[in-house]
Amino acid sequence: RKEAVKTRRRDQSHMLLVGDPGTGKSQFLRFANALCPRSVLTTGVGTTSAGLTCAAVREGGGKEFVLEAGALVLADKGVCCIDEFGCIQDQDRTTIHEAMEQQTLSVAKAGIVCKLNCRATIIAVMNPRNCLYENQESLAKNTGLGTPLLSRFDLIFKLVDTSDASRDTNITKYLLNRAIQGSGFECSEGDEFGATKGAAWNMEKLRGYIAFVKDRFHPVMSDDAAKLLERHYEKCRLAGSSTIPSTVRFLESMIRLSQAHARLMYRNVVTLEDAAAVIRVLECSAFAYGGFDADVDDIENVMYCDPMTMAFSAEDADSDFLLWEYKLLHRHGMVQKMSQSRRGIALQSIASEGGGFPFNIGNPSLEHQSWNSREHPRDRNASEDHYGRIHISSQQRHPLHSQQVNQSSRGSDLWNEPTDDYDPDAAKAAHIRNQRPPSDVFTPSSFDVSHKKRR
Repeated sequence: RKEAVKTRRRDQSHMLLVGDPGTGKSQFLRFANALCPRSVLTTGVGTTSAGLTCAAVREGGGKEFVLEAGALVLADKGVCCIDEFGCIQDQDRTTIHEAMEQQTLSVAKAGIVCKLNCRATIIAVMNPRNCLYENQESLAKNTGLGTPLLSRFDLIFKLVDTSDASRDTNITKYLLNRAIQGSGFECSEGDEFGATKGAAWNMEKLRGYIAFVKDRFHPVMSDDAAKLLERHYEKCRLAGSSTIPSTVRFLESMIRLSQAHARLMYRNVVTLEDAAAVIRVLECSAFAYGGFDADVDDIENVMYCDPMTMAFSAEDADSDFLLWEYKLLHRHGMVQKMSQSRRGIALQSIASEGGGFPFNIGNPSLEHQSWNSREHPRDRNASEDHYGRIHISSQQRHPLHSQQVNQSSRGSDLWNEPTDDYDPDAAKAAHIRNQRPPSDVFTPSSFDVSHKKRR
């Protein structure tokens, strides 16, 4: 009697950072290595497939071979941080395909045939092939990575060092103030640009909270969140992004990230807010609708934001997210799924700004007003940075990101909420639902690491 073949869907997410030199990629990698209690930090310079997977060596002076674990195996149930990912040879880089998707490593060396677990999250950073990211080239040409490998990453961020006077001023003041204070470029407490003393969690408490929610919560997908993810996936599939193709792995990535966000928010059900928050992160990555180039016909639906220039409201972050959620649900015809209280706060924020809104949706004549002067979206509102590259900033590229709205061209029914007449097929909805039985939603409370240790 043969046993049924079992398949396993991975729970770990992977991330790739591609950017110009000096954009803080390695610093981000070292922070992730310090945060995770089980992590391995390696560099791609001189790294071989044996160093990433495992190597067969002789034990002592005998003739028997044993396997020595590599970086991916040592980081099992942890994080594997790979710096200079582009320096790994192509034939060595293909060995991690199985480790990233199936979470295993099939080994056949020196007469040893086995399968090793490597259920690790991979965070890789790399410089573009020509050291500077060329906005006119595709992601595959800038990275030198094939689509099979790129599609295995859940998040791919492009970090471009552009000429931004405000950002350059903040960085200059931050570094010079620390040098003047004699802190040796290490974190100091209570400075002008950092958090106030006692406001932020320390590393121990943050590490303990992540371990606590990861072990306790196993979120299930709600109907509203599943419907939003389904509509967003279908829209990205129809767009046909030239940056990276939208495959089934993209849908699985949204499910994983939504469940991770629900854990972070201390609940056991993936809500509509969790799905909207994940889509907002994805709209800053290569998986955004239209990709980096926004080469789509319906420009009004493009939401891509450059992660290097995107600004969040520090004073009222909740209202900022509510406005984003309202705009996203308006695009997918799901405003009625938004709770009455949250929808009321969003509409009140819109009314307090005199009817204006940071996104010009619902009025096609206004949305395309500044886009008809050029033949192609890639050529519109283009500027040259200090490296001589043609760059299209997220604030200038699409008028839907503009804060200046012509009130006279708006109709009185611009913000009429659309009816939700979309009825997705039950089989599709069941495909993206988690089969785990639903449970109660937990309310977050004060988390004490010492209490967790006593348990």
